[in-house]
Amino acid sequence: MNTKVKNSEFILNWSPVKKCLLMLSMALLIHGDWLVWKLYIYFKPELWKFVNIHLLLNQLLLNLLILPALALLMLLCWLVQESKKAQLILPYVCVLAFGLSMTRDAYLSGVMCPATSMTFMLSMIIGLFLFKRVVIYSAALVSMGILSAIMILTLRSELPYAPLFTPPIPIEATESSIFWTASMLWFIFPVFIGGLVLLELLLSQWRQREKNVEVLSQVDPLTTLYNRRTIYNFLEILLAKRYADHRLHALILLDLDFFKHINDSYGHTIGDKALVETANVLKRIIRSEDIVGRFGGEEFIIVVANTTYQQTQQIAERCRNELSKLKVQGDHGEEVVVTASFGITHFDCHITSLDTVLKQADEALYHAKNLGRNQVVQYEDYIKQQNSKQQDSTQQGSRQQDFQQPDDFKQNGEC
Repeated sequence: MNTKVKNSEFILNWSPVKKCLLMLSMALLIHGDWLVWKLYIYFKPELWKFVNIHLLLNQLLLNLLILPALALLMLLCWLVQESKKAQLILPYVCVLAFGLSMTRDAYLSGVMCPATSMTFMLSMIIGLFLFKRVVIYSAALVSMGILSAIMILTLRSELPYAPLFTPPIPIEATESSIFWTASMLWFIFPVFIGGLVLLELLLSQWRQREKNVEVLSQVDPLTTLYNRRTIYNFLEILLAKRYADHRLHALILLDLDFFKHINDSYGHTIGDKALVETANVLKRIIRSEDIVGRFGGEEFIIVVANTTYQQTQQIAERCRNELSKLKVQGDHGEEVVVTASFGITHFDCHITSLDTVLKQADEALYHAKNLGRNQVVQYEDYIKQQNSKQQDSTQQGSRQQDFQQPDDFKQNGEC
């Protein structure tokens, strides 16, 4: 089965510690963005009037400590990623560290500013994709509790709002607004673009994974043919349409001959190989509008839509002929011959149920086995033969009764 992305490559399927590495990488990028902004302000003295320069210098030093701390935490995750305990504990530690570091910057730039809202919103959404809800909600409760306390203290005038953007000397509002807007754009842009790209990647992989799960639920894992449930659904659709389209459809049931002997003599590996090779032959022969599936064990099923009795017979004969040419290589170079018996039945608007169709195909298959295997039998021909035999038996019995009748008359004293 071909898919665009293998399941093992999905970010959603990464281990919790590997997801922690991704989350900490996001934190490094965000703090790196802050660090670049602060360094730019530091080397532009003409911009000092827009910020609390003393606080900026203190936070600049703190940023230089936070970045190595996050890097060390990433190193720890990398070293212990094989540990089962680490898979349980580190997600809580890393997500909480991420949230607390964002909370500090939120206080400095303003709890209600666009950069804070954007960062927390995207982080929450991405986090819920990556981790269990309890991991994200526990860190979110701690962070929101701290932010709520900051807001309450700000409302009570015990803490300044956005202290980093509160210069000691008041300046003109127009200049201050331009600087603040430019700073917000600087903070928002990388978070928005990076978060959007990662979110789109996660969503696309989520959709692809759901598609893969849907496909896996429809196919047999060994042969990659449709499984019984999918075939049943397709048959139900054809039966539902039988009154509208008035078309003739067919069901071919085939069973590999002496498959138990192949398994017992050559092993299940060769048996599985025979099943896979059989599936490949059937897929190659059937028409594009038909479907083939594994019915179970060594049985396969082909649904032939919009057909005739002759077309169905030809398809089954081609399958039988190609399978009889199939030789599976054994472990020691021996060739294992594969043949199959086929039972065919047709159905149209006169058929009332799926069970009837399957029963008829099974009877035809059973008759093909009785004929010596490696045969194709149509249920309709089988019924005609049975009726013909019954009529012959009835006529023969009638002739015998007529032949014995004079003796009966003699016993009764009649002429």
